[in-house]
Amino acid sequence: MSTQFTNRQWRLPNEENKSKVSNYSMDFDNASSDYINVGNIESLQGSSDFSISAWINLSTGFSNRIFGSWDTSVSKRIVGFAVSSVNTLVLQVSNNGTSFEQRYSTSTISTNVWTHVVVTFSSGNINFYINGSVETPSNTTITQLYNVSSDYFIGALKSSEATPMNGKIDAVSVFNYALTDGTGGTVNQIATLYGSSSTGIGNPMTLNPVAFYNLGDKSAFNGANYLVPNSSLKDYVFDFIPNDYIDIGNLQPSTTSLSISAWAYKTDATNASIIGRGASVDYGIFTYSGSLTFGLNSGSWSTIAISNFTSNYLNQWFHVCATWDGFTMKLYLNGNEEASASKTGTITYTSNDTTIGKNSTLSGYEWDGKISNVQTYTTALPAIGSNSVETLYNNGSPLTSMTGFTSLQGWWKLDASATFDSSTNTWTIPDDSTNSNDGTSFGMTQANLVQSDLSFTSGYSPYALDFDSASSDYIQTTGNNIMNGGTQASLSVWINTQDKTQTQQILSSFSGKNYIEMTLISGGLYCWMGDGSSTTNYNIVNSSNLNISNDTWFHLTYVFDGNQSTDGTRLKAYKNGTLLTWSTVRTIGTTLANDSSVDFYIGARNGATTFNGSLSNASIWNTALTSSQVSELYNEGVPSNLNNHSAYSNLVNWWQLGSNSSFNTNWTVLDEKGSNNGTSVNMTEADIVDGVNTYANGVSSGMGGDEVIGDAPYSTANSLSVNMDVEDRVTDTPS
Repeated sequence: MSTQFTNRQWRLPNEENKSKVSNYSMDFDNASSDYINVGNIESLQGSSDFSISAWINLSTGFSNRIFGSWDTSVSKRIVGFAVSSVNTLVLQVSNNGTSFEQRYSTSTISTNVWTHVVVTFSSGNINFYINGSVETPSNTTITQLYNVSSDYFIGALKSSEATPMNGKIDAVSVFNYALTDGTGGTVNQIATLYGSSSTGIGNPMTLNPVAFYNLGDKSAFNGANYLVPNSSLKDYVFDFIPNDYIDIGNLQPSTTSLSISAWAYKTDATNASIIGRGASVDYGIFTYSGSLTFGLNSGSWSTIAISNFTSNYLNQWFHVCATWDGFTMKLYLNGNEEASASKTGTITYTSNDTTIGKNSTLSGYEWDGKISNVQTYTTALPAIGSNSVETLYNNGSPLTSMTGFTSLQGWWKLDASATFDSSTNTWTIPDDSTNSNDGTSFGMTQANLVQSDLSFTSGYSPYALDFDSASSDYIQTTGNNIMNGGTQASLSVWINTQDKTQTQQILSSFSGKNYIEMTLISGGLYCWMGDGSSTTNYNIVNSSNLNISNDTWFHLTYVFDGNQSTDGTRLKAYKNGTLLTWSTVRTIGTTLANDSSVDFYIGARNGATTFNGSLSNASIWNTALTSSQVSELYNEGVPSNLNNHSAYSNLVNWWQLGSNSSFNTNWTVLDEKGSNNGTSVNMTEADIVDGVNTYANGVSSGMGGDEVIGDAPYSTANSLSVNMDVEDRVTDTPS
């Protein structure tokens, strides 16, 4: 973790630790009943498989809670991962809501030393791991999990915990599958998490956790509690509706060997194609008459199939891989070989393109459900070992890197890396191999990209600021870099209103005839642009077109292009990356007003008409962003690092709002690109809140603001600032 500011402190790691995943932890004091409530982790409710990993440093022995949940309605533990009264690890699980089972490790946990602890649970079978070594309990099975939606806690099992944690905790990660330890030729994921003294703890995000709490490094104090963000967010997949498909071009693997891999989720029992090339020609993976089938033409058409597939695998994710080495066809499901047949010959390729989600030439066979991470190879992958089918399955989690797969021909992740062009209503699906076989969507809209628990990604900006119109909260910056007499500009911001019917200012720089603004009025978006010559130059988007809900995050972008010849195209507005239609167009000028002395406001107009709700990641650009650049900003619902945006050279100001913001009497919000930092009015330290579209974030209790410490596994002597704010970092360096 490099130097960063997290309210209220600069966190400056020891130089030798700056590249490590974690350098800070949190100290829990059982005398004050410290704990962190992370809410309901949906993926754990009723799960047959899970893993919990944490680093702990016990101040004293005897019954220290690490992570878990308690159903207070029946007073039973749902899942409890803890240190027992005799310093062994213990997993406690309710099996029916009226009783619980518990299993213990054989080795004990030492005090006053960092220890990595893991528990894995797979269909009733459990294993403990201490510092990377397996600790098999004497009784290795538990009959079942009790399925109920209750909050989970770090350092406790419930809010009225009798034996909470007494010591330090760091890097808590939760998985909806059982981590592997290298036995039987599997990948040693336990060792990955354990890390080493030279590199620090392993990065859980490489293993797709449903939740990752990087305690200390990412935790922000709001004057009363710590906000502990979940650094793992649901990633995106494509949801196919019949007749939607993606064309990935005229692909031709080797004529004598190939492999095809995909993750898929089917919602009905109809015949449908995951990926294929032509009807009864070339190759394809599809469902037919209830079976999952691999077809191949090497002189004649042959198929192998897994029968009764749709009766057993509907409405769940599965991994399929088909291979052919010139002699034998094989079909794998979730890493296991399920069908094979002899097949020799040479493929004579047709002129048909390969398509995902339907057959390119055969009517019907249209997929209804989700598809992710499609890959093609020019060789037959081995079943097990390095760079194999087993590697691809990865214990139920798509790989994030294909290093070592030398025969990879194409890799279409089908995630948020795809770009949507609202002017043509098409997606471009990048090929993440080195072969640039990008795909193009047909019949798909922006709504086809959805979040899923198949895989997870790390968020960038975990916090936001909350504005209360009753208190007239707002942020003010000095002057502006937008009213410069130019012909192009764009404004962008994430908003979450608490009262969509209220008239409220989002962004504004206003003085008489000189202004540029975004305003909510009765649920509609008003974009205003006064060029200095008239007070009536504005456009309006009506409320039915904007279609917003209270307490819901959405993204707005306002684009002005005075070079356009008609009024209706000079001002544009986008909601969640989609172009909105104007209900009214008034005559507007072709240039921006020229008055940089007018202050820019976030959440108000000159201190009035204040916003009611949360705002995040406001930015100003000196260009008319294209539709694809707007989509890049929206990033399918997750704020991104604008330093990496394709129009970065045109970025003028960027305020994350919450992240990289500090409170000392007022909030100071850092301008990440320019030098126009903002200052809050009428806002308190408690106005820092969870950011855009995050989930399972934690809030502390009993922790007074000094529990972040510069000590973590493999990392010591890290510093914390005192009475320094976000502006105390300057560019001057010793010469």
